Amino acid sequence: MPSSKPTIVIVQGSFQTPLVYEALEAGLKNAGYPVVHPLLPSCTDVEADDFPSRTLVDDASAVTKAIKRLVVDEEKLVIVVMHSYGGIVGSEAVQESLSYSQRQAEGEKGGVVHLFYYSAFILGKGQSVLSTFGESPNNNVKSDGRFCIKNGAPTLYNDLPDDQARLWESRLIPQSYKVQTTLVENTAYEEIPSTYLICENDKAAPPQYQEMFAKISRSETQHCQAGHSPMLSQPEMLVERISSIAESSTTAV
Repeated sequence: MPSSKPTIVIVQGSFQTPLVYEALEAGLKNAGYPVVHPLLPSCTDVEADDFPSRTLVDDASAVTKAIKRLVVDEEKLVIVVMHSYGGIVGSEAVQESLSYSQRQAEGEKGGVVHLFYYSAFILGKGQSVLSTFGESPNNNVKSDGRFCIKNGAPTLYNDLPDDQARLWESRLIPQSYKVQTTLVENTAYEEIPSTYLICENDKAAPPQYQEMFAKISRSETQHCQAGHSPMLSQPEMLVERISSIAESSTTAV
């Protein structure tokens, strides 16, 4: 039988492959939630000749396409879960026309009911990563239009055992540098209710920055003791937090 629960759309962070999110996806599916994880062009097929030309717009378009299929074609309720750079991508991708409130007002079924951010970056309209934060000292910028992150293990995986942190560090990939310079044009958090899970031991997005992002998005805040990658270090906790929000946000619809 089709699931009566909302579909969870995962919008991933930079320098990662979907493998990093497999435990989270499995946990959500075991809890009865359909899960969709759109591939981001700026983190896919990194050796392609056109890879350096890919931008935030391309990433957001991939997510928009996946959500439109769920909402417009299949009339499903959707929760968008965003991590790290994925907070900017997902906020850009979810147009007001895809929100549950807007579709309900138009007599349509389905829609994005809630946004869930964790260790996620959030920007306002007209901002870019580079114009807002400057060049991170953790970035290794290449001459071929790609960039990588330095010190991945202590920055992204500081709350994992050392051997696991080094393993995941070895699996990091480059990203197109142009994602840093793309200007944000849409801010879904202005139209859709949101929750922000602040990860207190995050070394990539320190908690004071996460507090700022949560304030920008006017999100309800939650806290946990994880580092930047709770989908690896505390997947059960993360599944529980997302499930709770998914259940509470869809009970009345």
